[in-house]
Amino acid sequence: MKRILPLLLVVLLVLPMTALAAEEKLPRLDFPANNYVGYSGYDFYLQMDVRSAGNLKTAKSLELRDETGRVWAVKDFKPWASSFSFKIPLDKSFEGGATLSVWYGDTQVSIDTAYVAVTDRHLKVIQTVDTDEPFMSLSFDCAYVETPTDELLALLDELNIKATFFMTGEFVLNFPESAKKIRDAGHEIGAHSLSHPHLLEKPLDTRFKQVRRNVEIIRETLGVNPRLFRPPFGEFDVTVSAPARAEGMEVCMWTIDSMDWDWDYSKEMVYKRVTKNVGPGTIILFHLDGYHTIDVVREAVPYYRDTLGLELIPITELVALSGRELPPCPYEE
Repeated sequence: MKRILPLLLVVLLVLPMTALAAEEKLPRLDFPANNYVGYSGYDFYLQMDVRSAGNLKTAKSLELRDETGRVWAVKDFKPWASSFSFKIPLDKSFEGGATLSVWYGDTQVSIDTAYVAVTDRHLKVIQTVDTDEPFMSLSFDCAYVETPTDELLALLDELNIKATFFMTGEFVLNFPESAKKIRDAGHEIGAHSLSHPHLLEKPLDTRFKQVRRNVEIIRETLGVNPRLFRPPFGEFDVTVSAPARAEGMEVCMWTIDSMDWDWDYSKEMVYKRVTKNVGPGTIILFHLDGYHTIDVVREAVPYYRDTLGLELIPITELVALSGRELPPCPYEE
């Protein structure tokens, strides 16, 4: 009996260890990138990195989910698999932005998350608004200096004009009081990237950051959800428009570039540019720090009103006249 007791004790100690060793370990998956772009109407393929295959005895159904719990795809992970991917047929219901992770039941098997912006790749950006109504818009890009803010706001107030100001994140951070003056004067605020780089020369993660951080700064500092995004230098493709639309904005270009940013253009040359081929739906690009901007605006507005019979309104109001809807804003209830 004395010999049996120690043996029984050893068996009892070994059994839990044996049971633990026999448990299946789930795989550990990783996203190869932080950001992705998907297109509604097309299949989205997401190849995962297998960091650890675990020690499964049978295949397990893994789910690709977003932050709301919506399941984007389900696929079996087979024992000892060295590769794994999801195929997601995207439709319009997926359009917008989502943070994705991979789950087995209540256990997250993806090491981290990834962000995907889904858009209609065939949707055109705003350049000239299609309307016969007698309205047009003035827009001002704000990136580097604040000096003319008070003078320009005083002129717009005198002319009874509400315009659209596209602000970089750095402009808002560096000149918060000027940004607030523009907002408080009742002008529309659009986004213009974080730091005004050539976006298409930057990697995808930087493009997403330039768009999303810009919106974050405007929301935090001004309490405004921008609905329009103007890419620096007018340079963009779908990898810029997709994250912009996911943030509730449409890419907004212009009908006429005033060229007020170029010192080689005299006041007369700028004026000629902004008064030629103007009609309903025209959007004119100026700059807060442009050369001759204030003088040209002072002279051009009476021409728009008295000669052409056009009134000036913010761009989103102009877009609404055409019946076009802007992307849903994820920050508005």
